[in-house]
Amino acid sequence: MELTRRDKRWAAVLMAIGIGVAACYAFRGDSDHPLPYTRRDASVLGRIALADPSAKEPALEADGRTITMEVAWSGCDYQPDLVARETEERVSLLLRRRDASGPNIGCEDGGVARLTTVLHRPLGGRALVDTLTGRPVPFADARQRPGIG
Repeated sequence: MELTRRDKRWAAVLMAIGIGVAACYAFRGDSDHPLPYTRRDASVLGRIALADPSAKEPALEADGRTITMEVAWSGCDYQPDLVARETEERVSLLLRRRDASGPNIGCEDGGVARLTTVLHRPLGGRALVDTLTGRPVPFADARQRPGIG
């Protein structure tokens, strides 16, 4: 079957669109977030301070390495990540947010999710602090609950 000149032009247009879409994903470096976004990191303490039922203290699981936290986000944000930075003396927590709002971009409803981060080694005697403020982060330790351990 021989393609007509018109068919070849349409094939070229579709191929260019496909290459453009693929390039958007390839050069983003983060295929989970296809739209351009602005990184707006947030304080874990600021999240806990909100008068919101989903704003609970982070919980240290029984293994002493897993930290979980429930977080709500707005419709123009992607689901945030809970990030831990470790040193010998302390573990710093940060909510990594990505705001995708902008002209001609519709926002959805957002959501609530349980975020988890795993430390390289147990928290032990290290301080748990907020990355942005440097203040201590209160947390519930599952290892200290009756019947666990």
